[in-house]
Amino acid sequence: MGGKTWSRQEERFFWRTIVPQSPKAVKPSDRVHDWKVCAEIMQQEMGVNARRKYSKLMLFEHYFQNVQTGHKSPCAREFVVEHKRALGEFRKRTSGGL
Repeated sequence: MGGKTWSRQEERFFWRTIVPQSPKAVKPSDRVHDWKVCAEIMQQEMGVNARRKYSKLMLFEHYFQNVQTGHKSPCAREFVVEHKRALGEFRKRTSGGL
């Protein structure tokens, strides 16, 4: 990933507010916005604290890099762990596991 490292504030908002309503939300029923709308929400909500211009591709790549490749952004570690744990628990519940 190139560019400035995301701040803790950006990471917190992304993982706790954006991802839960994105195409990568844990529960399919919560997937209410596409990445384009998520980028618009993030840009608006970050306001003067936005350190970049958010785009649908940027948000998807940020998610993918942190969840799929194993690379963790410095300020995202705890949020990625939290998200992956929730994914695992949801998959267990829906697949008939304990």
